[in-house]
Amino acid sequence: MSTILITGASGAIGTAIARRLALPGTKIVLHYHMQQARIDALAAEIDARGAQPIPLQADLTDLAAVDGFAAEVLVRVGTPYRVVHAAGISQFALVQDLPLSMWRNLQDVHVGAAYRLLAAFLPGMISRRFGRIVLVGSIYGQRGGAMEAGYAVAKAGLGALARATLNEVGRSGITVNVVAPGAVETPMLSRLKDAERDALRTAIPMGRLADPDDVAAAVAFLLSDDASYISGCTLPVDGGYSM
Repeated sequence: MSTILITGASGAIGTAIARRLALPGTKIVLHYHMQQARIDALAAEIDARGAQPIPLQADLTDLAAVDGFAAEVLVRVGTPYRVVHAAGISQFALVQDLPLSMWRNLQDVHVGAAYRLLAAFLPGMISRRFGRIVLVGSIYGQRGGAMEAGYAVAKAGLGALARATLNEVGRSGITVNVVAPGAVETPMLSRLKDAERDALRTAIPMGRLADPDDVAAAVAFLLSDDASYISGCTLPVDGGYSM
């Protein structure tokens, strides 16, 4: 039975990934922070598909809590040999207006939590000589984004973490990749006015915003055997927006 860990499983992208990967006989650890009702509904859906959901709560802004979460995962299911770090938060503010506490939260949730989870699970992957790691970044980690400096820096950090980790563990049969979505139909875009959404859609060569399932499909591919020789890449899922 394969075991998969998905952080941020209660979010739109995390939920789409969980649904995509919920094959019969699969154990799926569903991390969430506050959205208990959403995770309960997702767990019921996954269970109905013949997979085994394991909901676990943790606040990823607290790296000590991340370590505790990782330890619980190891006790409950052992090493998850497929790890997807999809948890994320955003903040829309000018650099000079971004509170230091929020800056730290952005770095901890995106990069700090990924680092602590890899530190916990890589030994088991190395021992088995197998692992698939996908970090959900953003095209803004490459191109930046006005009023999203903290978010952009955190997402850029995921790419650096993936490449550095690959150089350490690639010979152990472990792949580490980043999926970098562009504009996705999620609650994170709710701050945009209709005119802003229309302008963003027009700027995308494919003429539409991404659906969370577009991101889930890319993640599922990088976790699959078909991607066993793909590692250290950042795969944009943005309809051509970053070209």
